[in-house]
Amino acid sequence: MSKKSNSLEIKILRTHILLMPFVSAFSISPWLPLSLVLMALATVFALLTARLKFTKEDIGIFLVIMLGIIAMIFSTDYLGAKNLSHIAAILTSVVFFFVTVKSLLRKIKSLEVFGGAFAISLAIVSAFVAIEFIGSNFFGIKFIDVIPYGRVDLTDASVAGQFIRPRGFAEEAGHMAVFYELALPLSFLYFKGKSFIIQASYYLPVLITFVLLFSSAAFVALSIALIIVALSNIRSKSSLAIITIVSLLVVIALSSDVSRFYLDQTIGARLEIFSNPSEQSNFSAFDRASRFQDAFSLFVSAPFGIGWGTVSQIAADSQIFAGVRVSDAGLISLYAEVLVASGLLGLVLFLKFLITRIVFLSKIRNLESRLVLTAVLSLSIHYTFISNYWFPMIWFALAASDTIIRESKCRVVKADNSRASDCVSITNQKQAEI
Repeated sequence: MSKKSNSLEIKILRTHILLMPFVSAFSISPWLPLSLVLMALATVFALLTARLKFTKEDIGIFLVIMLGIIAMIFSTDYLGAKNLSHIAAILTSVVFFFVTVKSLLRKIKSLEVFGGAFAISLAIVSAFVAIEFIGSNFFGIKFIDVIPYGRVDLTDASVAGQFIRPRGFAEEAGHMAVFYELALPLSFLYFKGKSFIIQASYYLPVLITFVLLFSSAAFVALSIALIIVALSNIRSKSSLAIITIVSLLVVIALSSDVSRFYLDQTIGARLEIFSNPSEQSNFSAFDRASRFQDAFSLFVSAPFGIGWGTVSQIAADSQIFAGVRVSDAGLISLYAEVLVASGLLGLVLFLKFLITRIVFLSKIRNLESRLVLTAVLSLSIHYTFISNYWFPMIWFALAASDTIIRESKCRVVKADNSRASDCVSITNQKQAEI
């Protein structure tokens, strides 16, 4: 493929990265964010120019979707328009954000060309989050009246009754934090060769705005992901010493009064409801706990699933399924949504889809794979507490992981003295094992 065509694909994906955080702000409708519109057009372009490639490794996710469609025969009395909208949402999300992105990445040898785009996009988001936090809490600005969002009935969320949480370009602060979990690691592809002063000057204010979102799920997910990747990267006494020193510095930082307040109002507030169920000051955590119970009850009643969107349709119609009455917000967990929609087999296939890529990435020893692994791990953990599968972040991370895995296998093929022209075909054959 020519450099010109590669340049065109890079430009499309860089634009996608810049629009990615606008999951609600400036969207045409709640179901048509800017990134979806762009990638719908990119999919048509990829299809017309024979760039769009469906591979055997994609079968798993489409089986999950198909199982959810078949499962609707178990809940025919509850079906409605939301079933169609959710089927359309999951299909377009997977095709536009995963298959198309991966297809455009096929001839791009390194993700490093996108490091600058992630750095710029993250800087834009961080600047707005800082402006929103200051404007909302100290100047009384209602940003819902300034920035057009997909929904107009959004209300402010507060922390300890003192601060209004900034939502960024999403409907909720936690949703905006999802972009940080992807962009924070991948932006380092741009800064990896820069001096420590430049890196600190960029990441310190970015991390402060990440903290201002007060997203306990994102904070825990990204921390766990970083710990796992760091521990798996220990190869010598010097690396162990560096990780130990950094860990001690983090512990010291988290021991300050300001840090303790932050941890109490995020992680502590979420855990309090489980240790003291009568505590009503944290409705969000209590509500999440009840949603997990609802998901389990629905699964027990219909282990083969009840179809995509059926839970939302039941909530919209104020119906009861197997003694369970769910609210408009659904089950608030991607894994719970997959379990209830596609059944136990669907959840197993989806977990295999994720874990296989995580395992492959963990075996590749380079910075690019480490950064993508951090993003995939963090997003996978965070999605235990959110269900927005129409967000592009997790699909981009998974598409990037497939690209890295393919390139790694290609290098192995070349190292075996196979002809370079055979690399792609042999690699694609091996991908069937993923």
